[in-house]
Amino acid sequence: MSAKLFACKTKIVCTIGPASDSLPMLEEMLRAGMNIARLNFSHGDFTVHGDVIVRIREASARTGLPVAIMADLPGPKIRIGSFAEEPINLAIGDRFTLTTEDIIGNREIVSVSLPQLPQAVKAGDILFINDGLVQIEAEEIEGCRVHGQVLVGGSLRSKKGLNLPGIDLGISAFTEHDRACMKFALDHGVDAISQSFVNRAEDIVAVREAAEEMGYSPFIIAKLERSSALDAIDEILQAASGVMVARGDLGVEVPIEEIAMLQKNITARANYFGKPVITATQMLESMTHNRRPTRAEATDVANAILDGTDCVMLSEESAMGDYPLDAVQMLVKIARASENSRHGHETGQRAKRRIAGSFIKELDFIAAGINSILGQASGIGAILSPTNRGEMARQITKLRLPIWVLAISPSEKTCRELLFSYGVFPIYELSHPEDWTELGKRYVRELELPGNSILQTEGPSDDNPERHHKIELIYTGRR
Repeated sequence: MSAKLFACKTKIVCTIGPASDSLPMLEEMLRAGMNIARLNFSHGDFTVHGDVIVRIREASARTGLPVAIMADLPGPKIRIGSFAEEPINLAIGDRFTLTTEDIIGNREIVSVSLPQLPQAVKAGDILFINDGLVQIEAEEIEGCRVHGQVLVGGSLRSKKGLNLPGIDLGISAFTEHDRACMKFALDHGVDAISQSFVNRAEDIVAVREAAEEMGYSPFIIAKLERSSALDAIDEILQAASGVMVARGDLGVEVPIEEIAMLQKNITARANYFGKPVITATQMLESMTHNRRPTRAEATDVANAILDGTDCVMLSEESAMGDYPLDAVQMLVKIARASENSRHGHETGQRAKRRIAGSFIKELDFIAAGINSILGQASGIGAILSPTNRGEMARQITKLRLPIWVLAISPSEKTCRELLFSYGVFPIYELSHPEDWTELGKRYVRELELPGNSILQTEGPSDDNPERHHKIELIYTGRR
């Protein structure tokens, strides 16, 4: 168990790269508040990732702070090829060609990694390169080449992404390369897998089945980057362990003016199902090269937290930026301020809306009961929640309560997976004690919890599946 509570209830995800993969920096980022280390398998080779995994675990052991490692699978990311000289600059009205030939590009033509591109597009389709900063309208398909005209010009470098919104490419989100990446990651002890470019629930099922064939059952995050996924959001949420609002590619797939409301809706649905949601992409992007974020970025992070996100994520800021530690510290500062504000106005009615709907579980009533108790009783410092697989803790924290949920579990795997959930402080205890009151006193003392009492929840377990759910107030005698 960590010697103290986390810096904030919102969980902090950091992408690890050249700016942050040294042992000293990893230790500092853990102390600053990092809960989850993300490894982007779109970059680097297996040797590099294997070494980083070892250092992350060593940093965790040295600091005594828990960390979950998430391997981000590339998915069927479509990229342009390389240019002989770069960058190239395209102007509106220029003619530009995309080809499936293996060539070195120039100002008039570049290769693409999608062999079926000429069959997938037709005249009039818009092709978005580099997150839509360059846009090309297809005019003519000639063999393996797609000739087009530049609608939005700009600068291009090698290996930038290509998006084809609304075009069914007929390819699976889970590729053979993903399978190889996942096998390596799981063999090296990562805790979670995030799958890119998920279209439907079946994509997550394919990942889960492949992991089971390898002998693993990882926490699986569905990255929401395609507009088609939005039509199947409930099915994806039920199939996945959690979701990521990946606003980079999603912001190309749908009109950018709709991103804010889509993010809010996805977050609300994830809260409803009690599944962790990560908000990602450009959260503090200006901190890649500056010590402070813009006011707009700080507001963006705060609004994501107020809307109910479980995690906020750093990408380039921590992987390649000049100030990775400052970026972590800034996320924590914004999170703490936002959490304090939300807990001041999170009314009982709003809490009820979080679990409203036709799909109500018994645990939802337990969560509502806890919320009611907190509204009537003072001095409660935390909720003690024994759990084997983490379900009870997640259902309780979906209400975004103002106190910590201390999730006591005999499973280290469950403890690391609970690092994705807002307001949950996982504690590894190999066996449940006979006297929960004494354990409660110990946690109040060691974690310096406020108040003179804690709640304890209890429910069915593998040992006692018939046991009913209950809530009990445990007085610790602390004044």
